[in-house]
Amino acid sequence: MPPTPEQVVVGILAVLFGCLAVTASAYAGRQTGNWLYYLCTVGSLAFVAGVIGQRVFPSSAAIARLGASAASSSAPGPWDAGVSLPLIGTRVTPVAIVGLLVAAVGLSLVLLFERVPGAVGVAAPTRASRLEDDDSV
Repeated sequence: MPPTPEQVVVGILAVLFGCLAVTASAYAGRQTGNWLYYLCTVGSLAFVAGVIGQRVFPSSAAIARLGASAASSSAPGPWDAGVSLPLIGTRVTPVAIVGLLVAAVGLSLVLLFERVPGAVGVAAPTRASRLEDDDSV
């Protein structure tokens, strides 16, 4: 069964947002030198690859080879749409789900361990010396 137009639009939007996440995390990793951003990059790349490489389960070749009932009861592979997302109403590959989870863990680690730019190394205000007190009148 071919995908519906709504599923095609959801797939296109998912790939666009995944590519945006890849670009943003790779740029942030390069600018800050924090390798945890690259974990987000790898997860986002896996998500995009999982959405792009998705196949319909069971495929027409498997139905022709095994029969309809045997093909529907067989286990889906990593590129077959086997995981159902209830809020969107679509099925996603395990590769895309693992990529999404790796990206989420990477983002959590970045937010947990990223150094706050203004907190470290802030110089305390110095007191005016005795001569500067005389000049400030």
